[in-house]
Amino acid sequence: MEEKSDKTFEMLVKQALEGKQSDFEFVRNLAGLKVLNIYIRGVRKVVKSFKTTRDAMLRLYMKQVEQGKQDIELTFAVTQFTRCIEYYSKELAIAKDMRKEYKTYVMSGHLLDALFGYTRPDSDLVDFRKLPVKWF
Repeated sequence: MEEKSDKTFEMLVKQALEGKQSDFEFVRNLAGLKVLNIYIRGVRKVVKSFKTTRDAMLRLYMKQVEQGKQDIELTFAVTQFTRCIEYYSKELAIAKDMRKEYKTYVMSGHLLDALFGYTRPDSDLVDFRKLPVKWF
């Protein structure tokens, strides 16, 4: 089990260091929203994990500085984890934007369609947050 989590951690770091962010996509139905919410919770946990790891390494680095020893690899690791935090924070922001756009779409006259499980048609794949909304 430990080996699997190590590989997952390495994969997450590699993804972040490559720096290719996910594209904004339109959520098409409530099932997609449910998957997106699961993704958001997962990314939040990843960000928290990287912050915890980075903070522990920073504390270790401070102890080394107090003792007059400094490990360049530790400095590199702190920088690397900071980049990972920035990357996954941006991923989280993109996912939250996708969720916000879908909620705006639903509340702008498509509530019943969403509740009945209809899939959003291609003609409605525009950013509803930027459209002028008229309630009556």
